[in-house]
Amino acid sequence: MTGDVTTDDGPAGRVVNAVTDARSAGSELADTDDRELTSVVEAVGDALTDPDTVARLGRIAADETGRGHPDAKAEKITTVLRGARSTVQERATTGVIDRDGQRGTLTVARPVGVVGTSVPATHPVVVPAVVSLYALAGRNPVVFAPSPSAMETCDVVVETVQRALSRTGVPPESVSTVPAPASKPSTDSLFELVDLVCAPGPETTVAAGQRCGTPNLCTSANGLVSVADGTNPATDVATHVAVGATYDFGSHPAADAAVVATSDTVGDLLSALRSEGGYVLGEREQDRLRSLVTRENGGLPEAACGCSPRWLTAELDLPPDARNAAFLVAEPVDRDDPVATLPGIPAIAVHERDGFGSALSLAADIGGPHAAAVHTTRQRRVKRAATALRVGRLVVNQPGIATVGSPRNGFPVTPVLGGGADEGSQLGGGLGVEDFIETTAIATDAAPIPAMDGPGAGETWRGP
Repeated sequence: MTGDVTTDDGPAGRVVNAVTDARSAGSELADTDDRELTSVVEAVGDALTDPDTVARLGRIAADETGRGHPDAKAEKITTVLRGARSTVQERATTGVIDRDGQRGTLTVARPVGVVGTSVPATHPVVVPAVVSLYALAGRNPVVFAPSPSAMETCDVVVETVQRALSRTGVPPESVSTVPAPASKPSTDSLFELVDLVCAPGPETTVAAGQRCGTPNLCTSANGLVSVADGTNPATDVATHVAVGATYDFGSHPAADAAVVATSDTVGDLLSALRSEGGYVLGEREQDRLRSLVTRENGGLPEAACGCSPRWLTAELDLPPDARNAAFLVAEPVDRDDPVATLPGIPAIAVHERDGFGSALSLAADIGGPHAAAVHTTRQRRVKRAATALRVGRLVVNQPGIATVGSPRNGFPVTPVLGGGADEGSQLGGGLGVEDFIETTAIATDAAPIPAMDGPGAGETWRGP
């Protein structure tokens, strides 16, 4: 989808030039053989996972976006990139990727073309780094459109990739960004000019990706809801929920934002959450949290996203015994309460319902379609949860952040989670390297057609 656009010196023209350069680089990238391509992807992976580079990217991301902790971000970057590199090594993305000798069929992979990707402030390193690896593995160039609050971080990631590409003889324009300054019109132009759009981020970005007319993978995953049926010890559930709620100060898009527990176990769960470092808010303190999360246009203020627990307790003017809390615990009054889910901050909302079915119903109502967690020892309830919650990924007896994948649970690592049709996305589950290739199915043999009786029997392709 190249479009019939002429360049100029304005922002739109600069985006056109960036896409044109990427398309030209993609032509050269398409000519690399499998061995060369493997060397290219390995070189990029080595550059991105260099310990000093990871530490620097973690610091830059935390400083620029004001979200999360540098060390937690470095850990997240390392974990995700290791998983992404493993995925690339395991999945065939070029040439013949499947062969059925018995049926005489082949499946051949080909690039999708230029990929245009938005970079949200919640994932300013992981998204451009992993998408670069996945796109290059399929011989695709990629152009990034970073959030205004993630421009510097994205630029450093792209520069790191470009240096690795130059060392391998691949045009550095194979991975680039739209020219600064970042803006919504520039992102819109990018989405219209490329061949595939990957648009994680806020609702406005997702909407732009979905209406641009380009095939798209758009998702706005933000926090998830877990369900606990009481068959697991409350201490185990609390540990998993606390990990999910506090990871990177809750700024991870798959962080635990709420848990729905059955009435007979909620008291034990609250006690266990206190033991994990949670501070359970009183009624007036909870009112102050409601005011905070609805302060700016009905949403969380930018300064609060990914904030430290200490910042949060100070902002809410909590007593001294709350100042060392690892996270806050709210008890919403109903599903419409502004604190019904608490994504983006180190906090968890705890809901109470009479039974497992009622708990599932609430979780489906307040949770997103991208992912969820269930805490149970009953296998049938796992299947019931999968049907009721209709999510792309579901983890059992694990922190919600485990939905992004790890070697421990068997999920391929992904930088983006999608909720499929329920979310209006063409991505159901996790964004993977297979999303950056298209395939051609080939039939190499035609078996003789058995003799048949009746009208039309024995007809050939030749026609009458």
